[in-house]
Amino acid sequence: MTSTPTSISNSGAPGVPDPHAAQKIDSTAPRTPVTSSKHDYKGFVAGVFSGIAKLSVGHPFDTVKVRLQTSKDGHFRGPLDCVLQTVRKEGVTGFYKGATPPLVGWMVMDSVMLGSLTLYRRLLLEHIFSKPELRSLVPFAKKDPDLLTLPSFGHGIAGIMAGTTVSFIAAPVEHVKARLQIQYAADKSSRMYSGPIDCTHKILRTHGISGLYRGLCATIFFRAFFFFWWGSYDVLTRWMKNSTNMSAPAINFWAGGISAQIFWLTSYPSDVVKQRLMTDPMGGALGDGQRKFQWWKDAARAVYRERGWKGYWRGFVPCFLRAFPANAMALVAFEGVMRPITLLLAALLAFGFLCFLLSPTPPSSASAASVPVADSSQQLREDAAQNPLSPPTKPFLKEQPVRNDGVQAPPPVVHYNLNSLTSTDNAAGMGERVLILTPLARFYPEFWANVEKLSYPHALISIGFIVPRTKEGNTAVAALEEAISKTQSGPVDSRFASISILRQDFDPPLQSQDEKERHKMANQKARRESMSRARNSLVFTTLGPSTSWVLWLDADIIETPRSLIQDLTRHDKPVIVPNCFQRYYNTDTKRNDVRPYDFNSWIDSSTAQSLADAMDPDEILLEGYYEMPTYRSLMAYMADQTNPDPRREIELDGVGGTALMVKADVHRDGAMFPAFPFYHLVETEGFAKMAKRLGYSVFGLPDYFVYHYNE
Repeated sequence: MTSTPTSISNSGAPGVPDPHAAQKIDSTAPRTPVTSSKHDYKGFVAGVFSGIAKLSVGHPFDTVKVRLQTSKDGHFRGPLDCVLQTVRKEGVTGFYKGATPPLVGWMVMDSVMLGSLTLYRRLLLEHIFSKPELRSLVPFAKKDPDLLTLPSFGHGIAGIMAGTTVSFIAAPVEHVKARLQIQYAADKSSRMYSGPIDCTHKILRTHGISGLYRGLCATIFFRAFFFFWWGSYDVLTRWMKNSTNMSAPAINFWAGGISAQIFWLTSYPSDVVKQRLMTDPMGGALGDGQRKFQWWKDAARAVYRERGWKGYWRGFVPCFLRAFPANAMALVAFEGVMRPITLLLAALLAFGFLCFLLSPTPPSSASAASVPVADSSQQLREDAAQNPLSPPTKPFLKEQPVRNDGVQAPPPVVHYNLNSLTSTDNAAGMGERVLILTPLARFYPEFWANVEKLSYPHALISIGFIVPRTKEGNTAVAALEEAISKTQSGPVDSRFASISILRQDFDPPLQSQDEKERHKMANQKARRESMSRARNSLVFTTLGPSTSWVLWLDADIIETPRSLIQDLTRHDKPVIVPNCFQRYYNTDTKRNDVRPYDFNSWIDSSTAQSLADAMDPDEILLEGYYEMPTYRSLMAYMADQTNPDPRREIELDGVGGTALMVKADVHRDGAMFPAFPFYHLVETEGFAKMAKRLGYSVFGLPDYFVYHYNE
């Protein structure tokens, strides 16, 4: 019988059937395929150029795909909205975020994948499919009895083997790429990772090689679907060769593009799960949040739980659109790269793309208009105002000085785009800046030691203090400055982004910080109104345009989990507060014990509302005093100390300020600490009421504990 075999082309690649390979054969006679291992290297060389072509065409689609796969509901309305937001906020170069690792990675990966594919095809043909007794046992091989030709099923098996091989290179590359792609901040200083090397270094430092290879099994499973890619590529190549008059490059293009789309149709759900695993917080010392998925099945279930079966196809449109041009061009480059003219074009494409990717971002038109061409970037940095806090630390002068070159420096205008500012459940991963604010009247070394131990990246933390103008306040400032000096001159990773100390411009109503004096009921209205003024002065002075979260941390909170910031932001609530307890020695049981301390976090009651209705306008409700029974449900008594669930949430009406996490936008929208009776509430309880009036919800964590100093 006559058979037209699909050959391994002259380049050693899977390609168009060689017209000289058609011949009369006796399918029953044992024959040895004419193959040679000396050309196997060509597949590895050609794969390098395949990777470059694939990246230049496909990476923008991949960025949109990953963002759609991993973003929260409502972040993007669809692929087009994702494209428009990326262009508007980050420019065209935003599509090439994370392109450096796959630029190198795809060159290596395509080289290994296509080179090993060529090798496995030859080995399968020589040792299995050229032997009649073995070939007859393989599914679908009977339809193609030519012992000199690898059947389509064999191409699929070679694809699985090549996919498994390349997964050991692809897994860490795709892991780093995915983490870089979900950094939405346009300001590089706001991102957790400055680039692929920094990302790799941080993962290796905190989680070792196993952390870098997170998602390896998911990657191998995903690439097992190469069976459909390379099997269908062979089927399509045979059909186009026999049924059309297209040239070899055209057949490579169409067969490569269509087979890639077949691959994505079969494999896409597994890719969604893989991406969720790779972008899940690593947890631990990395400080990017708490890990959610331990196994592949956990991520798969989460996708279904969040969005149903449609979740497995989220982001499919840009992926499907990318699959054809990217892989079609990759296979054209692969099949034809050994021809001199194709090699030259591939080299030019690679050079042009590298120049685009590595070129610095040009200045905006406004900046270009006001700055001479001869100005250096160093001069621009010197002229610009430094704005780590608000108000700026460098004054805005109406007339700028004239530089040595005779040119007047431009006005120090700094632009901030609040539309790109995020406050998400992956705060560290998104590079979100946290502002810790502390009204401080007495310095406790344990407080500062606890702050130093926080595992959230210190480079993303700014701290602000406000201290009363008292003798005790002077002592506290001296001790605080000494502690700050040691920290900020220590290891770089331990230093905080900035620290500000403010002195109150009003006298406190209480000169003593004795605990009994502070908590007398008669002192509460004046004391808490003064505290409100201090808190408002502190937040209005230090809240900068790049701040995403504000953590109000009292100066007498001396013990919290190291992951306090990640744990609170992970709930993604506008306002959330943990339960504040106090350690003490129980004289009844003769052992150390804990007890509730903060009673300002509560759910309102009808009794309290009736009391408020009967009050004069200037009177306030107080919690925790037997003289004023409100019968509110206090979070302090809702703790389950036997089987605590630190993630359990309850909705509250009032909050305490011992460790209060607030999205910065809540303050920007006007929620402050009323220094006057607001619905008969002041300070933090009044703040909760104001936040709720603005439409924000307020939550508490009854089983998540922080501990107050025991005086």
